[in-house]
Amino acid sequence: MKIKTSNNISESQVESALVANLSFLKNILRLSYDLKLIARQLRMKSGERRLDLLLSGGKNLYLIELKITPYSEEHLKQIILYKEELRELQLTGSLIDAEILLYLFVTEANNVQIELSNKKSVNVIIFEPLDILKSYYQNLAVLTPFLNIKPNDYGVFNIGLINRTLAELANGAIEQEIIASKINLSKGSVHNHLRLGIDFDLVRIRNKKYFLTDRGDEYVHNYNKNAPLEILSEKQIEILKQLVAKDPFYSSSVFGVCSIIESAFMLSRNSYPIQLQDLRKTFKTIAGKDNEWQAEKSLNTATYTFLNFAIDLELLGKIGQQIVITPAGFRFILMLQLHKSIKMIEGLSSQD
Repeated sequence: MKIKTSNNISESQVESALVANLSFLKNILRLSYDLKLIARQLRMKSGERRLDLLLSGGKNLYLIELKITPYSEEHLKQIILYKEELRELQLTGSLIDAEILLYLFVTEANNVQIELSNKKSVNVIIFEPLDILKSYYQNLAVLTPFLNIKPNDYGVFNIGLINRTLAELANGAIEQEIIASKINLSKGSVHNHLRLGIDFDLVRIRNKKYFLTDRGDEYVHNYNKNAPLEILSEKQIEILKQLVAKDPFYSSSVFGVCSIIESAFMLSRNSYPIQLQDLRKTFKTIAGKDNEWQAEKSLNTATYTFLNFAIDLELLGKIGQQIVITPAGFRFILMLQLHKSIKMIEGLSSQD
């Protein structure tokens, strides 16, 4: 009879998370040395069954059978049988000759069951599948930094506001104080302009001095000479759109633009045009800022900023309290999803 369980996830997925994070398994087993995977789902002679995990560590081999169900005697018999088959492989020279330690992972077990297993040299580990999956995500977030990127608001409400600062960089001013005096702004405002420029790969910093990047040079070169400096030219818009679409995790500001566009796209599937009030709520979640943007003022300011950025790039439009996605915006979303998927696949591949 199949044991009922409240865990609506397969053993193979929990196992995959465990294999991808062997340091977590090392801590569970309380080992002082690292583990190396020898085999996973190794087919045994005993029918169609497969051994879950076989690892090496120190001078020992570790046979691990993982169940997302409570303990049963069948589990105990199974792991002991696997050990016997591994011993046969050792005797024929097909497996290194080392002591085989047995570990049975289950979600529940009582003292009698644990004692019975110990007498047969089987260590019972009671675990929560959720703990393994949480640890997998935390480890993934460390190795793939884009999972931790969240939008930052620098207090610059339109991208074009940084153009005067960038123009001074092009003219040879490379220090905040000098730029501030030339354009009659506070040092703090110029600092924020430069931070936003760095986020859009227009500016780089070295030894507290600022310089235009190659992208920044191209951006400045393509100012619209027949319009106020803070108005973006079509070429400037295209330069920024290419960065945002091709590298959505490049920086917090780039991710913020992507997040608000994705928020609008998600909402458009339910109703269109999109209500600004709905966009605020969805943007907070998509941006990963549920905890930081709890105050209404913080949320409103951040939404206003990144909505303006998306409008500057002609990807979203605002009419009263309603938001629309422009034709360029819909095309942009397709490109964004493609490159975002590529980045995430690359990050996950580093776990293999």
